[in-house]
Amino acid sequence: MILDSINSPLVSILVPLYNHDKYINECLDSLKKQTYKNIEVIVINDGSTDNSDVIIKKWIRNNPNVNINYGSQKNIGVTKTLNKMIKISEGEYIALCASDDVLLNDSIQLRIKYLKENENYMAVIGDANVIGADSEFIRESAMKSLYHANYKRLKENITDELVLNWSVVGPTFLCRKSLYSEVGMYDESLTVEDREFYLRLLSKKILCFMPKTVAKYRVHDTNISRKNKQSRFSIYKQVSISNLKHANSFSKINKLFLKSHIIDLAITNKKYSIYSFFLVRAIRAIRAIISKLYLNII
Repeated sequence: MILDSINSPLVSILVPLYNHDKYINECLDSLKKQTYKNIEVIVINDGSTDNSDVIIKKWIRNNPNVNINYGSQKNIGVTKTLNKMIKISEGEYIALCASDDVLLNDSIQLRIKYLKENENYMAVIGDANVIGADSEFIRESAMKSLYHANYKRLKENITDELVLNWSVVGPTFLCRKSLYSEVGMYDESLTVEDREFYLRLLSKKILCFMPKTVAKYRVHDTNISRKNKQSRFSIYKQVSISNLKHANSFSKINKLFLKSHIIDLAITNKKYSIYSFFLVRAIRAIRAIISKLYLNII
């Protein structure tokens, strides 16, 4: 069922684009096919060095009926780019979709409906299939296969589940635009935006989980989380900074878990080495085991 225009507020879908010339057509095609029709697509090319600019301009010419706002800039990073797109967006709702990911046809419609039925929340996440570099199907659930997420806990206690066992995948987030007035924009001092931002949402209890698949999350060699050890070491530092920044907004086990990242930060503040990389990995693994034991007994 396609919602009628009276009950269909504008949704701005933000697509930060960087070196995804192989995937951007599939991403945009999925936005064009949405059953929810009142959308604007905002794409900012953040200094791509491949053929992304040529390909997206051709896609726009071939799809003149799509409401799309495209711009390009020198590379400034994802946090600054997202904030820029939010500021120029006109929708009542904001959805995010990385330029290598795909939304299922009813993705926007399902999440808008869910937020309208759950008015106490300002943002919702769902699950995604896992696909590969050639769009081949890999796994049914990204949250379960990549992070061992528990749907029941996500529904009943999303704070404990996401603080202690992170499982969010990018293209499943949708929120009321007013959310950014409530909690602020993305932290531009960080290169990885999601952990810090979601901790703000969890601390205010304004994020909910919808147990439905709404997207396809792509796993390939250039995913930021699968880069070399030194890049992952840098990500561990970003996560530690985010966790420590918001630790006092939580209580009990969640506060202790977040504060324990002072150890990780002490290690990642030092010069990278193979020893330091595997040391912080070991600490993270021990912490994950303890967290999962706790989650399984509550």
